[in-house]
Amino acid sequence: MEFILLQPTNTFILKQLAWLFSYVITLIYNGVVAMTTTNAMGITIILFTLIVRVLLFPLSLKQQRSTRLMQRLQPKIQRIQDKYKNTTDPDSQRMMQMEMNEIYRENKTSPLSGCLPLIIQLPILFALFEILRNLAFYVTGFGSYFDTMTTQVMALPNYQTLITDNFAQVIKGLQKFDVTTFNSVKDLLAHFTTDNWKAFYELAPTIGQNAEFTRLVDLTQQLNSFLGFNLTEGAGLGWPGIIWPVLAGGTTWLQTWLMTKANDKRTIAAGGNPKANQNGMMKGMNYIFPFMTAFFVISMPLGLGLYWVAGNIFSMLQQLLVDKIVDGEEYKQALQHKQELEEKRRLKEVTKSNIDQKTGRRIGTADNAINRSSMAGNKMAAANKRLEQKLEKPAEADSSVIDNPMDVK
Repeated sequence: MEFILLQPTNTFILKQLAWLFSYVITLIYNGVVAMTTTNAMGITIILFTLIVRVLLFPLSLKQQRSTRLMQRLQPKIQRIQDKYKNTTDPDSQRMMQMEMNEIYRENKTSPLSGCLPLIIQLPILFALFEILRNLAFYVTGFGSYFDTMTTQVMALPNYQTLITDNFAQVIKGLQKFDVTTFNSVKDLLAHFTTDNWKAFYELAPTIGQNAEFTRLVDLTQQLNSFLGFNLTEGAGLGWPGIIWPVLAGGTTWLQTWLMTKANDKRTIAAGGNPKANQNGMMKGMNYIFPFMTAFFVISMPLGLGLYWVAGNIFSMLQQLLVDKIVDGEEYKQALQHKQELEEKRRLKEVTKSNIDQKTGRRIGTADNAINRSSMAGNKMAAANKRLEQKLEKPAEADSSVIDNPMDVK
Protein backbone atom coordinates (compact mmCIF):
# COMPACT_ATOMS: atom_id res chain seq x y z
CA MET A 1 0.00 0.00 0.00
CA GLU A 2 1.54 3.30 -1.10
CA PHE A 3 0.89 6.59 0.65
CA ILE A 4 1.59 9.98 -0.95
CA LEU A 5 2.15 12.64 1.69
CA LEU A 6 1.76 16.31 0.93
CA GLN A 7 4.80 18.56 0.93
CA PRO A 8 3.45 20.88 3.70
CA THR A 9 3.63 17.93 6.15
CA ASN A 10 7.36 18.04 6.89
CA THR A 11 7.22 18.12 10.69
CA PHE A 12 8.50 14.76 11.92
CA ILE A 13 5.83 14.01 14.53
CA LEU A 14 3.01 15.39 12.38
CA LYS A 15 4.19 13.41 9.37
CA GLN A 16 4.30 10.13 11.31
CA LEU A 17 0.87 10.72 12.82
CA ALA A 18 -0.54 11.62 9.40
CA TRP A 19 0.84 8.39 7.95
CA LEU A 20 -0.62 6.33 10.81
CA PHE A 21 -4.05 7.96 10.66
CA SER A 22 -4.18 7.78 6.88
CA TYR A 23 -3.61 4.04 7.12
CA VAL A 24 -6.59 3.72 9.49
CA ILE A 25 -8.78 5.99 7.34
CA THR A 26 -7.93 3.96 4.24
CA LEU A 27 -8.92 0.73 5.98
CA ILE A 28 -12.23 2.27 7.07
CA TYR A 29 -12.84 3.72 3.61
CA ASN A 30 -12.21 0.39 1.88
CA GLY A 31 -14.62 -1.33 4.25
CA VAL A 32 -17.34 1.29 3.67
CA VAL A 33 -16.92 1.29 -0.13
CA ALA A 34 -17.22 -2.49 -0.15
CA MET A 35 -20.76 -1.99 1.17
CA THR A 36 -21.80 1.29 -0.47
CA THR A 37 -20.34 4.20 -2.42
CA THR A 38 -23.12 6.57 -1.34
CA ASN A 39 -21.95 8.92 1.43
CA ALA A 40 -18.84 6.72 1.72
CA MET A 41 -16.42 9.50 2.62
CA GLY A 42 -18.82 11.05 5.12
CA ILE A 43 -19.37 7.69 6.82
CA THR A 44 -15.60 7.16 6.83
CA ILE A 45 -15.04 10.51 8.57
CA ILE A 46 -17.70 9.74 11.20
CA LEU A 47 -16.32 6.26 11.92
CA PHE A 48 -12.77 7.58 12.08
CA THR A 49 -13.88 10.32 14.48
CA LEU A 50 -15.46 7.65 16.68
CA ILE A 51 -12.24 5.60 16.67
CA VAL A 52 -10.19 8.66 17.62
CA ARG A 53 -12.53 9.40 20.53
CA VAL A 54 -12.27 5.82 21.71
CA LEU A 55 -8.45 5.99 21.59
CA LEU A 56 -8.49 9.27 23.52
CA PHE A 57 -10.95 7.93 26.09
CA PRO A 58 -8.26 7.01 28.68
CA LEU A 59 -6.90 10.56 28.49
CA SER A 60 -10.39 12.00 28.93
CA LEU A 61 -10.98 9.72 31.90
CA LYS A 62 -7.70 10.76 33.49
CA GLN A 63 -8.49 14.41 32.88
CA GLN A 64 -11.91 14.07 34.50
CA ARG A 65 -10.47 12.30 37.54
CA SER A 66 -7.98 15.11 37.96
CA THR A 67 -10.72 17.71 37.55
CA ARG A 68 -12.89 16.00 40.18
CA LEU A 69 -9.98 15.84 42.62
CA MET A 70 -9.26 19.54 42.13
CA GLN A 71 -12.94 20.27 42.79
CA ARG A 72 -12.80 18.39 46.10
CA LEU A 73 -9.64 20.27 47.05
CA GLN A 74 -11.04 23.63 46.03
CA PRO A 75 -12.61 24.43 49.45
CA LYS A 76 -9.24 23.88 51.15
CA ILE A 77 -7.47 25.96 48.53
CA GLN A 78 -10.08 28.68 48.90
CA ARG A 79 -9.61 28.79 52.68
CA ILE A 80 -5.86 29.25 52.19
CA GLN A 81 -6.50 32.01 49.67
CA ASP A 82 -8.93 33.71 52.06
CA LYS A 83 -6.33 33.42 54.81
CA TYR A 84 -3.85 35.47 52.79
CA LYS A 85 -6.44 37.60 50.98
CA ASN A 86 -5.40 40.91 52.54
CA THR A 87 -1.66 40.27 52.40
CA THR A 88 0.40 41.25 49.38
CA ASP A 89 3.94 41.05 50.69
CA PRO A 90 6.23 38.47 49.04
CA ASP A 91 6.67 36.41 52.22
CA SER A 92 2.93 35.96 52.68
CA GLN A 93 2.43 35.06 49.05
CA ARG A 94 5.25 32.55 49.28
CA MET A 95 3.71 31.01 52.39
CA MET A 96 0.34 30.79 50.65
CA GLN A 97 1.90 29.03 47.68
CA MET A 98 3.77 26.64 49.97
CA GLU A 99 0.57 25.67 51.80
CA MET A 100 -1.27 25.13 48.53
CA ASN A 101 1.59 23.06 47.13
CA GLU A 102 1.55 20.95 50.29
CA ILE A 103 -2.12 20.11 49.68
CA TYR A 104 -1.37 19.20 46.05
CA ARG A 105 1.58 17.07 47.18
CA GLU A 106 -0.45 15.18 49.77
CA ASN A 107 -3.13 14.41 47.18
CA LYS A 108 -0.62 13.66 44.38
CA THR A 109 -2.04 16.19 41.92
CA SER A 110 -1.40 19.66 40.51
CA PRO A 111 -3.45 22.37 38.77
CA LEU A 112 -1.76 21.46 35.48
CA SER A 113 -2.47 17.72 35.63
CA GLY A 114 -5.82 18.20 33.88
CA CYS A 115 -4.17 20.11 31.02
CA LEU A 116 -1.74 17.34 30.04
CA PRO A 117 -4.33 15.29 28.09
CA LEU A 118 -5.31 18.41 26.15
CA ILE A 119 -1.68 19.11 25.26
CA ILE A 120 -1.21 15.53 24.06
CA GLN A 121 -4.24 15.88 21.78
CA LEU A 122 -2.90 18.92 19.92
CA PRO A 123 -0.53 17.04 17.55
CA ILE A 124 -3.33 14.56 16.87
CA LEU A 125 -5.72 17.36 15.92
CA PHE A 126 -3.13 18.95 13.62
CA ALA A 127 -2.55 15.61 11.88
CA LEU A 128 -6.29 15.06 11.44
CA PHE A 129 -6.69 18.55 10.01
CA GLU A 130 -3.99 17.81 7.45
CA ILE A 131 -5.58 14.51 6.41
CA LEU A 132 -9.17 15.71 6.18
CA ARG A 133 -8.10 18.72 4.16
CA ASN A 134 -6.32 16.48 1.64
CA LEU A 135 -8.20 13.20 1.49
CA ALA A 136 -7.20 12.58 -2.13
CA PHE A 137 -3.56 12.32 -1.05
CA TYR A 138 -4.01 10.25 2.08
CA VAL A 139 -6.79 7.78 1.16
CA THR A 140 -5.18 5.52 -1.42
CA GLY A 141 -8.29 4.12 -3.12
CA PHE A 142 -9.96 7.50 -3.28
CA GLY A 143 -6.82 9.27 -4.48
CA SER A 144 -6.23 6.77 -7.29
CA TYR A 145 -9.29 8.16 -9.13
CA PHE A 146 -7.77 11.64 -9.06
CA ASP A 147 -4.43 10.27 -10.25
CA THR A 148 -6.15 9.03 -13.42
CA MET A 149 -8.04 12.30 -13.93
CA THR A 150 -4.94 14.42 -13.28
CA THR A 151 -2.98 12.51 -15.92
CA GLN A 152 -5.68 13.16 -18.52
CA VAL A 153 -6.06 16.85 -17.61
CA MET A 154 -2.32 17.49 -17.81
CA ALA A 155 -2.33 15.84 -21.26
CA LEU A 156 -4.44 18.72 -22.59
CA PRO A 157 -2.30 21.12 -24.65
CA ASN A 158 -3.60 24.27 -22.94
CA TYR A 159 -4.33 22.92 -19.45
CA GLN A 160 -2.08 25.46 -17.64
CA THR A 161 -3.83 28.49 -19.09
CA LEU A 162 -7.23 26.85 -18.75
CA ILE A 163 -6.67 26.27 -15.02
CA THR A 164 -4.96 29.51 -14.01
CA ASP A 165 -7.35 31.78 -15.96
CA ASN A 166 -10.63 30.18 -14.90
CA PHE A 167 -10.17 28.62 -11.47
CA ALA A 168 -8.24 31.26 -9.53
CA GLN A 169 -10.75 31.13 -6.67
CA VAL A 170 -10.09 27.42 -6.12
CA ILE A 171 -6.33 27.94 -6.44
CA LYS A 172 -6.52 30.64 -3.76
CA GLY A 173 -7.56 28.06 -1.19
CA LEU A 174 -4.63 25.72 -1.94
CA GLN A 175 -1.12 25.72 -0.53
CA LYS A 176 2.00 26.15 -2.69
CA PHE A 177 0.14 25.69 -5.93
CA ASP A 178 2.31 25.10 -9.01
CA VAL A 179 0.34 24.36 -12.16
CA THR A 180 3.28 22.48 -13.64
CA THR A 181 3.41 19.83 -10.87
CA PHE A 182 1.28 16.71 -10.72
CA ASN A 183 0.42 17.03 -7.02
CA SER A 184 -0.78 20.62 -7.38
CA VAL A 185 -3.13 19.77 -10.26
CA LYS A 186 -4.36 16.72 -8.35
CA ASP A 187 -4.99 18.90 -5.28
CA LEU A 188 -6.94 21.34 -7.45
CA LEU A 189 -9.16 18.64 -8.99
CA ALA A 190 -9.78 17.10 -5.56
CA HIS A 191 -11.25 20.43 -4.40
CA PHE A 192 -13.45 20.94 -7.47
CA THR A 193 -17.14 21.37 -6.73
CA THR A 194 -19.97 20.22 -9.00
CA ASP A 195 -20.15 23.70 -10.52
CA ASN A 196 -16.38 23.71 -11.12
CA TRP A 197 -16.64 20.45 -13.06
CA LYS A 198 -19.49 21.80 -15.20
CA ALA A 199 -17.39 24.84 -16.05
CA PHE A 200 -14.39 22.64 -16.81
CA TYR A 201 -16.42 20.49 -19.23
CA GLU A 202 -17.46 23.64 -21.12
CA LEU A 203 -13.84 24.85 -21.30
CA ALA A 204 -12.52 21.41 -22.33
CA PRO A 205 -15.21 19.69 -24.44
CA THR A 206 -12.99 16.71 -25.20
CA ILE A 207 -12.78 15.91 -21.50
CA GLY A 208 -16.52 16.35 -21.12
CA GLN A 209 -17.12 13.85 -23.91
CA ASN A 210 -14.82 11.26 -22.37
CA ALA A 211 -17.20 8.74 -20.76
CA GLU A 212 -14.53 7.17 -18.53
CA PHE A 213 -13.40 10.57 -17.27
CA THR A 214 -16.93 11.77 -16.49
CA ARG A 215 -17.67 8.44 -14.81
CA LEU A 216 -14.73 8.95 -12.46
CA VAL A 217 -15.86 12.51 -11.74
CA ASP A 218 -19.39 11.34 -10.95
CA LEU A 219 -18.03 8.55 -8.75
CA THR A 220 -15.80 10.88 -6.72
CA GLN A 221 -18.69 13.30 -6.35
CA GLN A 222 -20.87 10.48 -5.10
CA LEU A 223 -18.20 9.32 -2.68
CA ASN A 224 -17.75 12.88 -1.44
CA SER A 225 -21.46 13.53 -1.03
CA PHE A 226 -23.02 13.43 2.43
CA LEU A 227 -26.70 14.20 3.02
CA GLY A 228 -26.76 16.16 -0.21
CA PHE A 229 -23.61 18.18 0.59
CA ASN A 230 -20.32 17.89 -1.23
CA LEU A 231 -17.63 17.52 1.40
CA THR A 232 -15.04 19.19 -0.82
CA GLU A 233 -17.08 22.39 -1.02
CA GLY A 234 -16.80 25.23 1.43
CA ALA A 235 -19.78 25.93 3.67
CA GLY A 236 -19.91 29.65 2.97
CA LEU A 237 -22.60 31.95 4.31
CA GLY A 238 -25.36 30.93 1.91
CA TRP A 239 -28.12 28.40 2.31
CA PRO A 240 -27.89 25.48 2.93
CA GLY A 241 -24.12 25.47 3.55
CA ILE A 242 -24.50 27.81 6.54
CA ILE A 243 -26.06 24.88 8.41
CA TRP A 244 -22.61 23.38 9.03
CA PRO A 245 -21.00 26.42 10.69
CA VAL A 246 -24.12 26.80 12.85
CA LEU A 247 -23.98 23.11 13.84
CA ALA A 248 -20.25 23.27 14.53
CA GLY A 249 -20.48 26.42 16.64
CA GLY A 250 -23.69 25.30 18.35
CA THR A 251 -22.41 21.86 19.37
CA THR A 252 -19.14 23.43 20.56
CA TRP A 253 -21.06 25.84 22.79
CA LEU A 254 -23.39 23.07 24.05
CA GLN A 255 -20.47 20.82 24.94
CA THR A 256 -18.74 23.62 26.88
CA TRP A 257 -21.96 24.65 28.61
CA LEU A 258 -22.81 21.12 29.75
CA MET A 259 -19.30 20.55 31.07
CA THR A 260 -19.23 23.89 32.91
CA LYS A 261 -22.62 23.29 34.54
CA ALA A 262 -21.64 19.81 35.67
CA ASN A 263 -18.34 21.04 37.13
CA ASP A 264 -20.03 23.96 38.92
CA LYS A 265 -22.59 21.60 40.45
CA ARG A 266 -19.90 19.30 41.82
CA THR A 267 -17.84 22.22 43.12
CA ILE A 268 -20.86 23.51 45.07
CA ALA A 269 -21.53 20.00 46.41
CA ALA A 270 -17.92 19.87 47.62
CA GLY A 271 -18.44 23.14 49.50
CA GLY A 272 -16.47 25.30 47.09
CA ASN A 273 -17.21 28.40 45.07
CA PRO A 274 -17.41 27.69 41.31
CA LYS A 275 -16.78 31.34 40.48
CA ALA A 276 -13.41 31.13 42.19
CA ASN A 277 -12.21 28.74 39.48
CA GLN A 278 -13.32 30.95 36.61
CA ASN A 279 -11.51 34.04 35.48
CA GLY A 280 -12.72 36.58 32.96
CA MET A 281 -10.56 35.20 30.17
CA MET A 282 -11.90 31.67 30.63
CA LYS A 283 -15.49 32.88 30.62
CA GLY A 284 -14.83 34.87 27.47
CA MET A 285 -13.31 31.88 25.70
CA ASN A 286 -16.41 29.80 26.51
CA TYR A 287 -18.38 32.19 24.30
CA ILE A 288 -15.72 33.23 21.79
CA PHE A 289 -14.53 29.73 20.90
CA PRO A 290 -17.88 28.59 19.41
CA PHE A 291 -17.86 31.63 17.10
CA MET A 292 -14.25 30.90 16.16
CA THR A 293 -15.25 27.33 15.33
CA ALA A 294 -18.14 28.52 13.15
CA PHE A 295 -15.87 30.95 11.28
CA PHE A 296 -13.28 28.21 10.84
CA VAL A 297 -15.84 25.85 9.28
CA ILE A 298 -17.16 28.59 6.96
CA SER A 299 -13.80 28.89 5.22
CA MET A 300 -12.93 25.18 5.09
CA PRO A 301 -14.25 22.15 3.15
CA LEU A 302 -17.37 20.61 4.65
CA GLY A 303 -15.45 17.42 5.43
CA LEU A 304 -13.77 19.30 8.27
CA GLY A 305 -17.13 20.66 9.38
CA LEU A 306 -18.51 17.11 9.51
CA TYR A 307 -15.53 15.97 11.54
CA TRP A 308 -15.98 18.85 13.98
CA VAL A 309 -19.71 18.28 14.46
CA ALA A 310 -19.29 14.51 14.83
CA GLY A 311 -16.40 15.07 17.25
CA ASN A 312 -18.50 17.38 19.44
CA ILE A 313 -21.40 14.92 19.55
CA PHE A 314 -19.10 12.01 20.41
CA SER A 315 -17.38 14.18 23.04
CA MET A 316 -20.68 14.91 24.77
CA LEU A 317 -21.58 11.21 24.77
CA GLN A 318 -18.08 10.39 25.99
CA GLN A 319 -18.44 12.95 28.78
CA LEU A 320 -21.63 11.25 29.97
CA LEU A 321 -19.82 7.90 30.06
CA VAL A 322 -16.77 9.37 31.81
CA ASP A 323 -18.99 11.05 34.41
CA LYS A 324 -20.79 7.78 35.04
CA ILE A 325 -17.51 5.92 35.55
CA VAL A 326 -15.99 8.57 37.82
CA ASP A 327 -19.27 8.93 39.76
CA GLY A 328 -19.18 5.17 40.35
CA GLU A 329 -15.57 5.36 41.54
CA GLU A 330 -16.35 8.24 43.89
CA TYR A 331 -19.41 6.42 45.24
CA LYS A 332 -17.30 3.35 46.02
CA GLN A 333 -14.68 5.53 47.71
CA ALA A 334 -17.35 7.30 49.75
CA LEU A 335 -18.93 3.97 50.72
CA GLN A 336 -15.56 2.55 51.74
CA HIS A 337 -14.81 5.68 53.78
CA LYS A 338 -18.21 5.40 55.49
CA GLN A 339 -17.60 1.75 56.33
CA GLU A 340 -14.19 2.61 57.77
CA LEU A 341 -15.73 5.31 59.97
CA GLU A 342 -18.47 2.95 61.14
CA GLU A 343 -15.88 0.28 61.97
CA LYS A 344 -13.83 2.77 63.97
CA ARG A 345 -16.98 3.89 65.80
CA ARG A 346 -17.92 0.28 66.55
CA LEU A 347 -14.47 -0.55 67.89
CA LYS A 348 -14.59 2.56 70.04
CA GLU A 349 -17.94 1.51 71.50
CA VAL A 350 -16.67 -2.01 72.14
CA THR A 351 -13.57 -0.64 73.82
CA LYS A 352 -15.67 1.70 75.94
CA SER A 353 -18.00 -1.11 77.07
CA ASN A 354 -15.00 -3.22 78.16
CA ILE A 355 -13.65 -0.59 80.55
CA ASP A 356 -14.21 -1.28 84.23
CA GLN A 357 -15.94 1.80 85.56
CA LYS A 358 -14.40 1.38 89.07
CA THR A 359 -10.82 0.59 88.15
CA GLY A 360 -10.61 2.33 84.75
CA ARG A 361 -8.93 -0.76 83.38
CA ARG A 362 -9.98 -3.02 80.50
CA ILE A 363 -12.00 -6.02 81.64
CA GLY A 364 -10.19 -9.31 81.14
CA THR A 365 -6.64 -8.01 81.49
CA ALA A 366 -4.22 -9.51 84.07
CA ASP A 367 -3.80 -6.23 85.94
CA ASN A 368 -7.52 -5.79 86.22
CA ALA A 369 -8.01 -9.38 87.45
CA ILE A 370 -5.35 -8.92 90.16
CA ASN A 371 -6.81 -5.59 91.15
CA ARG A 372 -10.31 -7.02 91.42
CA SER A 373 -9.01 -10.02 93.41
CA SER A 374 -7.20 -7.66 95.73
CA MET A 375 -10.30 -5.60 96.22
CA ALA A 376 -12.33 -8.74 96.87
CA GLY A 377 -9.80 -9.93 99.48
CA ASN A 378 -9.80 -6.57 101.21
CA LYS A 379 -13.57 -6.54 101.35
CA MET A 380 -13.65 -10.01 102.92
CA ALA A 381 -11.04 -9.08 105.53
CA ALA A 382 -12.99 -5.95 106.43
CA ALA A 383 -16.17 -8.00 106.86
CA ASN A 384 -14.42 -10.47 109.16
CA LYS A 385 -13.02 -7.62 111.24
CA ARG A 386 -16.46 -6.12 111.71
CA LEU A 387 -17.85 -9.53 112.71
CA GLU A 388 -15.09 -10.00 115.28
CA GLN A 389 -15.81 -6.57 116.71
CA LYS A 390 -19.49 -7.43 117.11
CA LEU A 391 -18.63 -10.68 118.87
CA GLU A 392 -16.19 -9.02 121.21
CA LYS A 393 -18.52 -6.21 122.36
CA PRO A 394 -21.07 -8.42 124.25
CA ALA A 395 -18.30 -10.28 126.14
CA GLU A 396 -16.77 -7.05 127.31
CA ALA A 397 -20.17 -5.88 128.51
CA ASP A 398 -20.79 -8.99 130.68
CA SER A 399 -17.38 -8.81 132.32
CA SER A 400 -17.90 -5.25 133.31
CA VAL A 401 -21.23 -6.02 134.95
CA ILE A 402 -19.82 -8.83 137.13
CA ASP A 403 -16.72 -6.94 138.15
CA ASN A 404 -18.58 -3.80 139.23
CA PRO A 405 -19.43 -3.98 142.90
CA MET A 406 -21.93 -1.23 142.71
CA ASP A 407 -24.19 -3.55 140.78
CA VAL A 408 -24.25 -6.19 143.62
CA LYS A 409 -26.93 -5.59 146.24
